[in-house]
Amino acid sequence: MTTNPLHGATLERIVTHLHDEYGWEELARRVPVKCFQNEPSVGSSLKFLRKTPWAREQVEAEYVKLARREDANPLIDALKRGQALDFTGVSQTKLHAALGWMLRHVEQNAQNLQLYFLPTLAHIQDVNFWPDAEPLPLLNLAIDRSALGAGDYEPGVVAELLRRGADANDPRFWPPLLHTVDVEGQAYQSKTRAPRTDLFDLLLAHGADPALEDSRGNTARSMAEAYGLRAVINKLNTLPAVSGS
Repeated sequence: MTTNPLHGATLERIVTHLHDEYGWEELARRVPVKCFQNEPSVGSSLKFLRKTPWAREQVEAEYVKLARREDANPLIDALKRGQALDFTGVSQTKLHAALGWMLRHVEQNAQNLQLYFLPTLAHIQDVNFWPDAEPLPLLNLAIDRSALGAGDYEPGVVAELLRRGADANDPRFWPPLLHTVDVEGQAYQSKTRAPRTDLFDLLLAHGADPALEDSRGNTARSMAEAYGLRAVINKLNTLPAVSGS
């Protein structure tokens, strides 16, 4: 008997889970309703959906599709059920999908690092492989989700990816060093948390090029200056290759 994913799921949980999985922009593409298109937030979406049954039905249908896809991956299914992970016979594509799901939905703290993230990473053969179904390479996704890190946030996923050979200058999505500066800058501007330099230091230690430009000509320095990240600027000033740039 197939379990109904909507059973026991509140509307707030549904919207939050969809947002964690897709972000507002992709969610608005998948479910083109007003609350996801104009200055979206969980609170405003809940108000709109509770008053708009047809829109709520579309959102719930998207949640059911996502839940069915998650349940088809044995590692994600085990995580959702609170069970131990069994990697026997799991394909590389599903391993990548499971790690991506963890980064989007599981807090990166020391306990979860040991229980879930590192064991899954240990079974991944190529950490630079970017499956078509995933929106970001693993390193960029780990950096992106570090935006939520506070308190006991553990940078070990990024550290392990780099140790396993993740390209610190991978340009396919966004050079990881620039991505890190942007994440820290947004956290600083929004006052979500104090900016950190731990990931920045890790990337430099693994060969990230501080002079690398993105497609718009941005560098780590220009972005750090735009955000007012003094700690990053000070670190760049200690690097002879870029101190005068």
